[in-house]
Amino acid sequence: MEWIYGLAVFLLIVVIYGYYSRPSLKPYQMRSEDKDDFCVIDIRDYIHAHRSPYPGAENIPLNYLPRFLKERWDCPGNILLVTDDKRGAKLAAKMIRRKKRKSVYYIQSN
Repeated sequence: MEWIYGLAVFLLIVVIYGYYSRPSLKPYQMRSEDKDDFCVIDIRDYIHAHRSPYPGAENIPLNYLPRFLKERWDCPGNILLVTDDKRGAKLAAKMIRRKKRKSVYYIQSN
């Protein structure tokens, strides 16, 4: 009977470690000194990205992101997502984490 308790504790530790060890989506705090450390991906649609472009960002709308990640993925650093809403950033971060375990930050544009 003791081995069942031991197994339950072990599984609980594995679940908690897996939850807290994976990188999370973090809001980006603007600092000019570390801006070059990021690959900036604008996941807004083409119209919004054209009307208010983010400097240095490559516009890849959210629905095209899986194809982009499959065809040409060459980002050596962390990722900064430019988005309209946090929901889209969460979806994009999930796709990116499947490909590589990188820190993903987001910034909401107006």
